[in-house]
Amino acid sequence: MVIKAAQRFPVSLHQILVNQTHFLPLFSEEHLHTGDITSVRGYLELEGWFGMVVSRALLFMAQALGLAVAEMALLTMDPPWRVIFQGESVTLRCQGPPVYGQQPMAWYHNGKLLEHTETNTYKIQNAKYKQNGRYECLSPGSTSSNSITLIISYDLLILQVPSHAVFEGELLQMRCRGWNGGSLAAVRYYRDGTDITKPYTSAEQLSIPQAKTQHSGRYHCTAEMHSYLSLKRRASQVLYVSVEELFTSPVLSIANSMEPMEGSPLNLSCITQLSPYRPHTTVLWYLFYRNSTVLRGPATSSEYQMPTVGLLDTGFYSCEIRTESSSVQKWSPQVPITIKRVPISGVSLEVWPQEGQVMEGQRLVLHCSVAMGTGSISFSWHREGSTEVLGRDSHYEIPSTQQSDNGQYYCMASNGDSPAQSLRVRVTVVGVSSLFCSPVRALLLLAALGTLLMGVIVVCILTTAWSHKGWSSKHPWKQLHQHQLHTRERMFEADPARAPRKQAE
Repeated sequence: MVIKAAQRFPVSLHQILVNQTHFLPLFSEEHLHTGDITSVRGYLELEGWFGMVVSRALLFMAQALGLAVAEMALLTMDPPWRVIFQGESVTLRCQGPPVYGQQPMAWYHNGKLLEHTETNTYKIQNAKYKQNGRYECLSPGSTSSNSITLIISYDLLILQVPSHAVFEGELLQMRCRGWNGGSLAAVRYYRDGTDITKPYTSAEQLSIPQAKTQHSGRYHCTAEMHSYLSLKRRASQVLYVSVEELFTSPVLSIANSMEPMEGSPLNLSCITQLSPYRPHTTVLWYLFYRNSTVLRGPATSSEYQMPTVGLLDTGFYSCEIRTESSSVQKWSPQVPITIKRVPISGVSLEVWPQEGQVMEGQRLVLHCSVAMGTGSISFSWHREGSTEVLGRDSHYEIPSTQQSDNGQYYCMASNGDSPAQSLRVRVTVVGVSSLFCSPVRALLLLAALGTLLMGVIVVCILTTAWSHKGWSSKHPWKQLHQHQLHTRERMFEADPARAPRKQAE
């Protein structure tokens, strides 16, 4: 049917949105005059339902494509019943956005232009069978309105149900009426063949205070009516009543990652889709939860921002949408969000004395630091070739180094995630005993000691010579030699046996 309409009317998407309900003629006008009131009702119900579905699909498609869609006109009827008896009157009212100046309203019946009016009302008086069908209106500055199906009945008993769309949370009313105001007795109401009279009925009217989508179904009523001085039980025609979803179940959307880093922002949105047929005054309230505790709301904004998050913000997040009266409340599924620490990186190690060379008995200090990483950072110290943990502070100190402290040292840092390791630093402890470990070092040491000893002897001799009285400052070495000879002669005189013997000539 839509393809046929598109072939006949090559229009733009906006024009389709404006006139989409006019493109749904399921049957020709001959079908409306077959005399079969049941088939007419079925046609009108089916066409109205189909038109609503296609209209909603087109509107959703336009929204998904990001097209600017004009506000849809709202068509209502007074009294608000879909079924009336022949000869009764109703008034249609078209509500659209305010526009500048007086402009006519367009009225349609079964997809055809009915007439234009200067006011936003259209009256049907003394209703006749030919006025059965689907009605729409077009208000200046709006798209085509919702459809209202009007059924003119010749039956003796009718069930009057709302002509407008009933949304969840609203009052759903219907009533059983007899022809010409005839009295009824033992009225019963049924949904999908099940008697629902007791919990909802008061007098001749059935009321469901806060309707839900599960209240949709095929309704009819039965009652006892007077017929030729007797009571006869009659049943109304079956009518389908749909309780529409006011808005879809929300979905919590996360603008960034579901595992944001500690210190980063977290942006949440509660996404839903309002029915295009909803009342224009509908206001939704939003609440955001973490672990079932309210973080914010109720508020009219569908977005919530946390400037910075920490580890304590890890949890299950959800959102709730409710109407102003709280007659409709819907929750999104919970979404797990895990706040992760900024990983450790840039681990560096400093050593004092520099280059890691230290004399035995000297103090050695090692210090570990990180360039990046959040949270509580733990450190550990290690030496290559050993599984022992040497320390758990940001610095490690050996007050008095020993030869056994030689080796390669490194530190590790962690904030609860994967640890990071520094580069290795070699520590060399130099001791006295190690000076003789190398032949070259031993020779150099002996040479130095010999030079030192010779210097001491020379200094002693010079000091003695200078202090002696008989020395001449001009020939100190000659005087020293004479002094030595004189000393020997005196020694030989005291002990002739020690004197050397002269060789024979």
